[in-house]
Amino acid sequence: MQKAKGKMQKVKLQKVNKLMPIRVALVLLLFTVASLRAEDANPRDRYFLSGDGWIQLTNTKTNKSARIRYRLPDGSYPQAAHQQIDRLFGVPAASDDSISRRLISLLDYFEDRFDQPIKIISGYRSPQYNEGLRKRGRLAAKTSLHTEGMATDILIPKARAAKAFKIMRDLQCCGIGYYHGNSLHLDTGPARFWDETSSKVKTDISSHNKRLMVRTAQDIYLPGEKVELRLARITDYPLGLASGFAIVRNGQTLKEFSFNNKSEACLPVTDPKERTTVWTIPQGFLPEGKIHIRVHFCEKPFTEMPDYVESNPILILSPS
Repeated sequence: MQKAKGKMQKVKLQKVNKLMPIRVALVLLLFTVASLRAEDANPRDRYFLSGDGWIQLTNTKTNKSARIRYRLPDGSYPQAAHQQIDRLFGVPAASDDSISRRLISLLDYFEDRFDQPIKIISGYRSPQYNEGLRKRGRLAAKTSLHTEGMATDILIPKARAAKAFKIMRDLQCCGIGYYHGNSLHLDTGPARFWDETSSKVKTDISSHNKRLMVRTAQDIYLPGEKVELRLARITDYPLGLASGFAIVRNGQTLKEFSFNNKSEACLPVTDPKERTTVWTIPQGFLPEGKIHIRVHFCEKPFTEMPDYVESNPILILSPS
């Protein structure tokens, strides 16, 4: 009898041992699914194109260099790291300007994709410095995104520059300029590309606010979060921004909203400090897929100005 019981216990133990790997695998699978859901609910990366959260930056003019962790594993962006990036890009300490996080995310993607540390040839430019370049006949646009903290020129070996230009151009993600040398221009403006033969920086293509654009601070949001929208490439003040705007997808209006705490129908934009407005995403507003924010202009100093512009695409994720 004892022998029979011992045999049965041995058989049960063997079955348990056989099931253990399956149970462990199931637990790991459930943990992975839960982790993915948690990451979807609290996205660690707020940009469509980005790297590992670390970036190696060198300013070729000052020879200052640093490897910076600008995004932590929990998805936060340390202010101290961002200030360090601003200084490396040449933003004066007393300036209200800053390098956009989307640009850093794009450069991080570039660094990781091409195994190419970022060597800055031209980073931030003050409007006065940019205008000086134009007067000296340099290839500097009147509404250069360098003055908005949204662009940089980087040093890169010529052969690699040509390859990277083609790849980034095909991504349709951003602005990229290549002058068949050992440098590239990268910016977070509308998707476009050019070289020394097709550059239009010496034309009046942007005068009279003809190339106005609007950009959000992030690409990915959750309901209840604040969306900062910033007007860029303004050549002439003042202008008026309508307080009501539309959420659109494929050119079709999905819903209309208003900016936070704005009672007047037409918001005056009289100087660079008034370029930014804020909208809080309502709880429960979860449009499918990528959307754009369409803002209208209620006061146009020039007829050439567009009636409205649309933001970069954004995604609103479910919190659960």
